[in-house]
This record gives sequence, C-alpha cells and structure tokens, in this order.
Amino acid sequence: MIPRRAAAAALAQAKATRSASVCWRCSTLSTIRPLAIAPQSTSRRSLHTTPAYSATPLPLGGTAAGPPPDPPQPQTDYVTRQRLRQAAFPKPRTERFWQDVHLKLVDDRYQILLDARPLKTPAKHTLSVPQTKPLLAYALQLEWVLMRTSKEALKPHFIPLTSLASRAIDLEEAEKTGKTDKVEVEAAEGDEKPKGTREQIVDFVMGYLDTDTVLMISPTRGGHLAAPGEKQLRDLQLEAANDMINWAKTTIPVPEGEAGLDFLLSDGDYGLLPNSQSDRTKDVLRRIISDFSAWELVGLERAVILSKSLLVGLRLVMENKKYHSIRWDVEEAAKACNLETDFQVEQWGLVEDTHDVNHVDLRRGLGSVVLLVSGMDLPIPPPPSSLQ
Repeated sequence: MIPRRAAAAALAQAKATRSASVCWRCSTLSTIRPLAIAPQSTSRRSLHTTPAYSATPLPLGGTAAGPPPDPPQPQTDYVTRQRLRQAAFPKPRTERFWQDVHLKLVDDRYQILLDARPLKTPAKHTLSVPQTKPLLAYALQLEWVLMRTSKEALKPHFIPLTSLASRAIDLEEAEKTGKTDKVEVEAAEGDEKPKGTREQIVDFVMGYLDTDTVLMISPTRGGHLAAPGEKQLRDLQLEAANDMINWAKTTIPVPEGEAGLDFLLSDGDYGLLPNSQSDRTKDVLRRIISDFSAWELVGLERAVILSKSLLVGLRLVMENKKYHSIRWDVEEAAKACNLETDFQVEQWGLVEDTHDVNHVDLRRGLGSVVLLVSGMDLPIPPPPSSLQ
C-alpha cells in the first residue's frame, strides 16, 4: 500500500503540471504531446532497375589520328518509298478521257491525237510539229501516253514539251497572219511603238548579257578549297569563259570589214559588279537573235532562263540545229552554266533531294530545248500508229 501522504503529494504535482498548459481560448486543459518522427533509413530506393556505370574519361583532342574522314556520299540508286510504291502499284488509267495517243502526218506536219481529237494550243491552233522534227513528235506523244489523269495536263511540270511547242506554234501562226500580241512600251527617246511577242522575247534574253553567268569570275581564294594539284574555282571559270568567248568570236557572224566581238569579264577581284558590254556587241547579238525562227527563239528563251546565260543559250541553239551535226551537247552546256555549284558539291558533298534534283532538272530542261530546235534532213521513217 502506498502511504496516503505520498499519494496526495503525487496528485498535487500532477495538477500543477496541467495548469501550465491551459489554453487561452477556452477553459479546458490541453496536454501538449510531441509528434512521433520515424527514424530515417540509410538505404536508397532506386527508381529504375538499370545498373549505373561510371563514365570513362577520354583525353582531350580525340583519340583518332590523321585527317578527318571524307563526307558521306549519296547512294546512286536512291529512291524514295513513295516512288517505290508508285512503281509497284501504278494507278489505273481510267481517270483520263482518252485511251490511245496517235501521230498523224498532215501537210508535212505531225499532229498529236488523243484518240481522234487533235491537241490544241492556248491560242486554239492545232498542235502540229514539222516533219523535220520527228524526235520532238515522238517525245510529245510519249508525254501524253505517260499521263494518268486529265488533271495532270493542267500542270506545266507534267507537259514541259507541250508548253514549249505550243508557245512556238502560237508565235509562228501569229507571225504568218500578222496578228501578234502587241504591248505598248515606252521607249527611252519617247517613241511609243507597240512591241510584239518576238521583240519582247529578244529584249528579255538580251537583258541577261551584262550579268551572264559564264562571264562572272569569282575572286582569288586560298588554296585550301582544292586538293593539291587540282584547279581552283577561279581557274575553271576562266577556262569556261575563254572557251565561250572564243566560240562567239569565231562562230557569230559580223559585218564584213569589222573585227570580231569583244566581251568584258566581271572579275571578282575588283568586286562582283556586272560589266556592261559594248553597244556593238549588243547590236550584233540582237540582229542574230531577231533572225531566229519561232522554234529557235522559244528554245533560246527557255535555255537562257535555265542557265542564266545568254551565251550558253545561243551556243546550245546554234550548235544543235541539226541532229546529225551536234557539236555541243546538253552535258557540256549544263557544266558550263552550273560550274560553281558542281565545284561546291565536290568540295563539301551533295544534299539529297536538292542538288540531285536540280542536277537532273537542268539537263531535262536543256534537253527539251535541243528537241525543240533540232531538225533532220535524213529520210524520215513513218511514225507508229498509236501508243497506249
């Protein structure tokens, strides 16, 4: 038994302790008890199951010795998946309104017939090709054979030859009838004389002479842009320019008693500024171009737009008027006008779907010019009856 005095003393001490924690908001007693805190564990819980490996430091400067590797080369047989699907599963040809494409010889000219209907130009003339241009007629026939839908005929990139031939035929027929499309153009001396389509094309192509691509020479650069023993871009451009100038001086006729043509180069060492050619050179070239036929003039316009060079277009047209005497082909023309791009591709590599597309498209366009202007004096075989 606990003595009575000891029990009374313990009860009094407990009451004194509780009185110190009286809440000021109410008269009830509240006992302050500390929160229980769990002891921290020294082990870590991983968020993933992959074991961790420490990094292996490497020395600065890399571990490979020698020059850097060559740039990657594109595959020659690169074909996109879309092209593969189109080749494996061609679309049916039921979406066009014609079945067969025929060639018909009428009045010494080839007509392209869709079934029994002849093709028409934008000016409503019959699309017909002279008998001396059989390869152009076959190419036009093939262009419409490969068409799958009628909507493709409305897109110029599907009918490049048809567009060129139509423009030449419309110009040829307009000059025969004298009904050329004329536009009022204010001359420098105030002479307001209407200009026809031929004069407009001549003025357009002559505007490329002062900024001709072949006559623009890049500035002198260091030897690091070419391998030892190889020519720099400037050297290649000077060779191409001199070759083109020598051809112009020896081929383009000038009046008797006058010296040959002279051309000024735009040298990059003195600034990339165009040099204006002499008035005599411009007059001689304008006279030569004005005497071109409608087919040659339209071909020259197309070649100048593609090559950005009047001299390249002139040489391509004048050297390819006859099939059996081609002295300057499409490949040489493409290299002459695309020399800087080819040099950069050789140095730094080719960009797929850009440089390779431009490479093929340039040669395709220049090839259409050769088909347009070339003629044949040999015996002509009869054309095939039809193609499907």
